[in-house]
Amino acid sequence: MKTRHFLLGATGLLAMASCSNDDLVGYNHDGDEISFNVVTNAGTRAADVYCNNNMPGAFEVWALTDGKTYISGDAIEYEGSKWVNKSGTRYWPEGAVTFFAHKNAGDAFDWNNGAPVINNFTVANDVAQQNDLIYAVKTTAKPNAAGQVTLNFRHALSQIVFAAKNTNKNLYVEVSGVSVCKVGETNTFTYGTGDTDDNIINHDGTVGDITYGNNWGKWNALSGGTATFAVDFDAVAVAGDNTAVSLTSDNDADKEFNANAMLLLPQNTTAWAVEGDNVEGKPVDQQGTYFLVKCSIWNVAGDTFNKDTDICLWGKDGAKEIAIPVAFNWEQGKKYLYTFVFGEGNGGYDPEEPDPDDPDPDPVLVPITFAVTVDDFVPVNATDVEIPKLN
Repeated sequence: MKTRHFLLGATGLLAMASCSNDDLVGYNHDGDEISFNVVTNAGTRAADVYCNNNMPGAFEVWALTDGKTYISGDAIEYEGSKWVNKSGTRYWPEGAVTFFAHKNAGDAFDWNNGAPVINNFTVANDVAQQNDLIYAVKTTAKPNAAGQVTLNFRHALSQIVFAAKNTNKNLYVEVSGVSVCKVGETNTFTYGTGDTDDNIINHDGTVGDITYGNNWGKWNALSGGTATFAVDFDAVAVAGDNTAVSLTSDNDADKEFNANAMLLLPQNTTAWAVEGDNVEGKPVDQQGTYFLVKCSIWNVAGDTFNKDTDICLWGKDGAKEIAIPVAFNWEQGKKYLYTFVFGEGNGGYDPEEPDPDDPDPDPVLVPITFAVTVDDFVPVNATDVEIPKLN
């Protein structure tokens, strides 16, 4: 199995206004309205993952000036061709302003006296309901000619997508689901202290990297329980021609919108140790992270696959799950593409209850190999053959 990660990036321009009522400090009545130029990094999913081609329709903003709260959770919404502060108009004060914004943190956002955190953020178990958690920071801003401040939003989560390929012409595979198992689902995020100004642009899908500094927030070390995140989809055919096919990603790099893309917490994990991790007579006890791939696999006897005549090797009564141990090292703002490669080695492990006499899980698709011997010719008793005498 091969793992790749991509940076998420894109730009977009939006204009809007901002405001709030809590702990107001002195402001300049003669100044212009506070308005914003907003950009986000690239993401994936039409409804709720944001990028240049899919900007958020709303977000919330807080601000500090002179060490006091100036804006406290103003609701900013895009209406028509401009951004409107639904909480009322804000004006630039005499001093510099530091802005903090988020989308999709909900009640987990804690202003924390100007040092914001997102407490116990929990990823939705239903992948279709997962939201792109984005945040922005702009420190010591002052009005320009347009009275605007630019906010660049970063992705706080990791994006996980899947593909598959089959390197063995003697196999035909159909994949209809993927699960990520035993990963953390709840954690706390602390805003960084630096501006999130630098916009990451990477819609061409090239592999890159991110330098994490004080202009990125940080997640705590994970603790507590784990969860499984699963997606099901119409069966995707994976023929034995060594061609990668998408399972949950999208081939259009300018959009990358796919409802089955996962948005999960950044984290480091240890892979499930298959051998010696199980108890005799009990179901397989997976400790550590792994994938479950729901699939059916056939042997291809001839030159082409025939579902009516070829033998099903796995999932003959319907697609079955295969467990694949894997360690994860996910970082915020990155997209990870996992490609499942069929036809090399065994096909993972059966996650169901093992043989009571052998608690370790059985491998799937054990390759047929051959050990060859040839019988020696066995001599029998010699027989004398008389040559007839000539007359």
